[in-house]
Amino acid sequence: MKMKIICILLVSLISTIPLAVSADDLSKTYFSVGMMNMTDKGLDGLKGTGVTIDDSDTVSNFSLGYRVSPSLAFEGGIISGGEVSASLSGGESGTLYGQTYSVSGTVSVKAETDPSYLFGLKYSGGSGPLSINIKAGQLFWDVDYIASVSGTITYAGTAYTGASSATFKTIDGSDPYFGLGMSYAFSKNSSIDLDYISSEINDSDISGYSLSWVTNFW
Repeated sequence: MKMKIICILLVSLISTIPLAVSADDLSKTYFSVGMMNMTDKGLDGLKGTGVTIDDSDTVSNFSLGYRVSPSLAFEGGIISGGEVSASLSGGESGTLYGQTYSVSGTVSVKAETDPSYLFGLKYSGGSGPLSINIKAGQLFWDVDYIASVSGTITYAGTAYTGASSATFKTIDGSDPYFGLGMSYAFSKNSSIDLDYISSEINDSDISGYSLSWVTNFW
């Protein structure tokens, strides 16, 4: 179902670009590539003296946009897969994603996201080479939760014992995203964007700063 929705949105984005492509049409189309430092607060609910959390990762981001006016554009993008993790040792217990857990031994928990897709609008305004960007749209995500156990972990009433690794939860969905940033144009064809993006994955707050190189098609 998620892929069907993504395909429909992708076709809608592409359909805004005229089939008879002129130089003027191409000048309204742009492509960006960059890096993003993402923070996912989903594992921050794990508390205790034996808990160590790594809640950030660096990922790649790509986008394709089409300007319907000098200040407004349709934009679709991809964020590469990322990972956050936490390790627990000793006799910790608590609640994670609405389910109780307890640990006897050492456990590493990872949240791994597949590439995520964004579809939305971008508003740009300003004078001279510097402009302000505002973004909003929908983020489509897919995440796996993996536990590596040396000992015993009990999650949602199910015990995992021994030295093993298993995916204990897989979920996908979509959430709105919002962004704010600035752009500096080096020429008519190229600029650099610095953006802040905020959204959710599985009810966990995520945010990130991205630095991207933007190229206009000619």
